[in-house]
Amino acid sequence: MPLRRTVTLLAAIVTSFPACSPRGPLVAFLGDSLTSGWRLSRSLAYPALVADALRRKGRPIRALNAGVSGDTVARGLERLPAVLRSRPDVLVVALGINDGLHGLPPETTEDGLRRILEQARAARVRVLLCGLRVPPRHGAEHARRFGEIYPRLAAEYRLPFVPFLLEGVAGVPTLNERDGLHPTAEGQKRLAENVRPLLELVLAELEASHR
Repeated sequence: MPLRRTVTLLAAIVTSFPACSPRGPLVAFLGDSLTSGWRLSRSLAYPALVADALRRKGRPIRALNAGVSGDTVARGLERLPAVLRSRPDVLVVALGINDGLHGLPPETTEDGLRRILEQARAARVRVLLCGLRVPPRHGAEHARRFGEIYPRLAAEYRLPFVPFLLEGVAGVPTLNERDGLHPTAEGQKRLAENVRPLLELVLAELEASHR
């Protein structure tokens, strides 16, 4: 991995934990700018907001924001071994939108996601998969095939699944930056609420497995 990307990941890991991290399972969020919180402090990105909400509900977690702006699935796959070395209990996978927006073949995106899921499975890490969709910038057929990747993988691997990470945010001007692609702080709150209920189910299953 190039030195610059290694430093970027280490910075993400260091800044993801508050000064006094609560006890609880480690949840790593592997993603891109949607996860890192483009132009926002990491405290306003959805991984931190999810952790705050769970803490208030008496279910603290340690949230590792492993989101890097601009990442494709292939780049996320490159970073995955470093994330897994932190020994997360749960891996939230929210990658692929840059693949779709850049017009990469859906087969390439699916293959990379499959490899991420296989590596997480080999490391015995529970996975929560977040679905993504793209506008028909590269044609309706490309958008359709891209959108079918996530439910297919969720069914194949029997994964808990957020059908659309950007539900309630995509296409809403007041919840996105001027580019229309990146959620504002208010938009990130909606992303957190899209993810939190499914993550709670995963955490409940994890807790039950340790009894």
